[in-house]
Amino acid sequence: METLAEQFQQVSKQKSRVQQHNRLLKQGLIFSGGLILLLIGYLIFIEFFTPLFGRWPQVQKSLQRAEAQNYYLKEQIDSLYRVNDLLLELSPYYTGVFYEVQIGAFEHFDLADYQEDLVKMNIDYNGPLDQYTLGKFRDLPKALAFQKDIQQMGIQDAFVVAKVDGERVSVKEALQETKRLQESRKESLEKNPT
Repeated sequence: METLAEQFQQVSKQKSRVQQHNRLLKQGLIFSGGLILLLIGYLIFIEFFTPLFGRWPQVQKSLQRAEAQNYYLKEQIDSLYRVNDLLLELSPYYTGVFYEVQIGAFEHFDLADYQEDLVKMNIDYNGPLDQYTLGKFRDLPKALAFQKDIQQMGIQDAFVVAKVDGERVSVKEALQETKRLQESRKESLEKNPT
């Protein structure tokens, strides 16, 4: 049997090992906690400031190039829309919203024989009256200015008519359709920003 002194010595050694083990665990926890706090601090820092090291400057330059290219592409898309609108205005076919200035509606006056030579004069055959219009404008203010000029030339009864996809509608309906098309285009650009 062991003596009391030997048991005390063994218990003291075990206590010493447990205390040393506890100190190591405590130091490990403090080190891990400090490391986690340091990492969180760095993540917060890089949200507001340029990072001190790593690939962030390269990523930032790449992002700036991508944003510049995105801006360029948006400008190109806008330019294509403007060119498309111009081509539609010059086209003999109707797609979208247009305004024309009607200069007359006649029952016994027919210019159909001259229609090919009258490039910008349109003839609508609606019932007994042949309706003659000039111009093909995308925006109402331009059509109204043209109407005023036509009236100053002596055709006092000239007025603006609106068409959506080639069909006559009221000016109010045409303005509503223009607004709807603009909102649709805007949504399309927002969904596909490239």
